[in-house]
Amino acid sequence: LKNYYKIQEEFELEGKFDQDIDPIDYSGSLPVDENFDFIKKGFKNWWKKQYYLLGLRIYTNKICKMLKLQIVGKENLKKVKGGAIVTCNHISKYDSFPIRKALGADIYYVAADFNNWKGKMGDIARNTGYLPLSNKFSVMRKFTEAIDYHLKRGKKVLIYPEQAMWRDYKKVRPFKNGAFHYAVKNNVPVLPLFITLRPSGIVEDGVEFNYFTLHILPPVYPKAELNAKENLELLRKLAYTECKKCYEETYNEELKYTTLDLKKIQI
Repeated sequence: LKNYYKIQEEFELEGKFDQDIDPIDYSGSLPVDENFDFIKKGFKNWWKKQYYLLGLRIYTNKICKMLKLQIVGKENLKKVKGGAIVTCNHISKYDSFPIRKALGADIYYVAADFNNWKGKMGDIARNTGYLPLSNKFSVMRKFTEAIDYHLKRGKKVLIYPEQAMWRDYKKVRPFKNGAFHYAVKNNVPVLPLFITLRPSGIVEDGVEFNYFTLHILPPVYPKAELNAKENLELLRKLAYTECKKCYEETYNEELKYTTLDLKKIQI
């Protein structure tokens, strides 16, 4: 892990904020192709989802207990009526569980295609809201249709705007456009979340384990007088600003990056 965090520092210095540090392994994954069922309809699929959600809720509670999860800002969740794009910093393979705990287990979430695992864990993911990305245009068309479909039915769709996962990285990384594109396209708000870390005092292999605090920040909305491009920029900047403010208030320090190439920082 110490070497991992060293690479993380190097990536920040080089401005590679959206690059994966963990090696990507497709050997345990199924291919994401045109046959992937992005929109599961019918009673049989509904029943399967309820069955898997029941087990997922139990597992979510166990994970959140392990993380000693604290949730701040629940009043902001009440401001969102209907469909919304949810964003959050991606700092752990466990961070979707605090999000489900706060927002409810029945959410949809966007993740890379290598998360389309074989076996039981893959079955759980595919039946509880997993929407995989793909480098194939035909698959991404179905992906986009699915996001539109779920948002129009009042569901919340989680998209990690930083793209890659960086374990235990405290800062807000620059946001990609994708999450905000879908919010503007469907005229729905963006609900920014931000996870901050609390020291646990538990050290393993020279690295301290952290407890999680999930901050539910004020939702941001597209404006009718702006065009699509302007609204995308607006939502991305407003969501980033809310997360930056949360970071600075929680850690009592100004958000600064080590990279000197400001072109790498899209804010």
